[in-house]
Amino acid sequence: MKNYKNKQQSERSSEIQSRQQKKDPFNIALRFIKFRARSEWEVANKLRQYGFSEEVILEALKKLKERGFIDDEKFAYLYAYDSLVVRYKGPYRIRYELKQLHVDEYIIEDAINKVLNEVNVDEIIEKLTQGLDEHKKREKLYRQGFGGEW
Repeated sequence: MKNYKNKQQSERSSEIQSRQQKKDPFNIALRFIKFRARSEWEVANKLRQYGFSEEVILEALKKLKERGFIDDEKFAYLYAYDSLVVRYKGPYRIRYELKQLHVDEYIIEDAINKVLNEVNVDEIIEKLTQGLDEHKKREKLYRQGFGGEW
């Protein structure tokens, strides 16, 4: 009987601990960034949805930054690289999407410039517009965010 009570108490305490961890903003943020890099704004916004105060959110963000889990510069670079190389999005569209994620302008410009210097954009444009006539090529490039310079 005594063993049974100890087991029940142990289960209750682990259940309480589990609930507390779920309410911890740091753990919630870690689960949110587990699958892909996120901007600082995205993480803060997610924590606001959970009802945390701004003070608690700022503390969690500080902890995440210190440990290297969120970094807007790294996020912007990875987002720009992935968008250009995998999704064939141009610099104008990437810039717009990063602005929507509240990344600072200078970080966006730096990330896009780094990616454009590393990647052969002409090769990507060729893949994107393969088999299209000149008019359709131009339309597709504008839609994808390449603008008129390509």
